[in-house]
Amino acid sequence: MALQHTLERHTVRTLMKLPGSALGRLAGLLEKVDRGRLDPRLRLLLALGDGRKGFHQLPLPKGRALYAQMIDMLDVGRETVAQVSDLRVPVAGGDILVRLYRPVAAPIPAPAIVYFHGGGFTIGSAAEYDRLCRYLANRTGAVILNVDYRLAPEHVAPTAADDVVAAWRWVLAQADKLGLDDQRLAVMGDSAGGNLSIVTAQQAAREGLIKPKLVVAVYPKTDGETNFESAVTLGGGQGGLDRDMITWFHQQYLPDDSLVDDIRISPLRNPELEGQPETILVTATDPLRDEGLAYGEKLKAAGVTVVNLDYPELVHGFITMGGAIPAARNAVNAICRQVRERL
Repeated sequence: MALQHTLERHTVRTLMKLPGSALGRLAGLLEKVDRGRLDPRLRLLLALGDGRKGFHQLPLPKGRALYAQMIDMLDVGRETVAQVSDLRVPVAGGDILVRLYRPVAAPIPAPAIVYFHGGGFTIGSAAEYDRLCRYLANRTGAVILNVDYRLAPEHVAPTAADDVVAAWRWVLAQADKLGLDDQRLAVMGDSAGGNLSIVTAQQAAREGLIKPKLVVAVYPKTDGETNFESAVTLGGGQGGLDRDMITWFHQQYLPDDSLVDDIRISPLRNPELEGQPETILVTATDPLRDEGLAYGEKLKAAGVTVVNLDYPELVHGFITMGGAIPAARNAVNAICRQVRERL
């Protein structure tokens, strides 16, 4: 399996170096659904995966391993930072890993970003996001705290939400010891992690804690249900994430549908959004697009500043594709510039 993955990674990286026009034509011969608006390299990558089993169609350990292999195949390289420290943070019933990355020349106290990885609350880990977090640290100049919250189905809702709020409390309490400026803290995450970044900011407000200065929600899951138009129009497998996968993630994390209205699960349903932090909302050609935009509109109606960065040429998951897809790397760089300006 390791050899097969190495060969596939080398093949993909080699293909991605070909001219975009040639890759677009090749994708047109292979793809089974219309992806004409997407970046040509991404179109070919997705076409090569058509017909393969997704994470949700494999035994859970194999699905998690496949996710790790995909990130290894597509993500940016592992960059050097000044410091990496593995910290243990207490949560209800145990503790979790938070991995700290301090970039070279970071001031003391430094701005910081608490990062929550994606993966439908079921797959993914701090280990898979190590390269991205190093990259973010070096591009934003901020300390990154990579939170390894507990996953479903071993730990169902609202465990992930409670873990990240506990991590936020811990960061606030330890900010001085860690050399962090508690007035320049952001939360950031993609997909499930985007949900958790929003939840953290909302729960901080409800509990009277220092709120993040900035929320960065990358194609976030904002509602416990998936009945938005984009889930229908873009959930047919055009971008990798499809309705069946979303349903499977939901079943793992939220086996009890009575929790759908809980704002730790569905932050879109929170009626009290006044005073929430400035939010960078990132969208793409993605089944979750409409629920992300709906949350942005509710924030605006509550008087919150929202910056929407939209990448229709990219799809769900692009934040960890920057090593193979230049358009994805450019988008991550643009997000980093926006974050740096605001922290």
